[in-house]
Amino acid sequence: MYTIKQTQTEKYFFNLLKREIVKEYKFSTYIDAVKFALFEQIKYIYKGSKRLNVFKLFYNIVQFNKHAKNNPQHFLNISNSKRVNLDLYYKVLIDKNITKLRKH
Repeated sequence: MYTIKQTQTEKYFFNLLKREIVKEYKFSTYIDAVKFALFEQIKYIYKGSKRLNVFKLFYNIVQFNKHAKNNPQHFLNISNSKRVNLDLYYKVLIDKNITKLRKH
């Protein structure tokens, strides 16, 4: 059982009061937890008392944009990345071909 904790800060009453909301998501498989963490850009996955760093194995969106601009042939299968929305393509790769997001 894999768990992901997401914290959101809400400000209200003219930004004088703040409240943190912690949402906890549970996944039965590792790959489902990784896909969710990459899509939401959450750094850690918890398995029991162990904490696993997602971005140690996979590119985050900033790293992917940098590498895809430098090497578009590998990531995009085209010679130029100027006409491609890289943020949207990152989210497509999470569902379709997550192996391209692995660090070498």
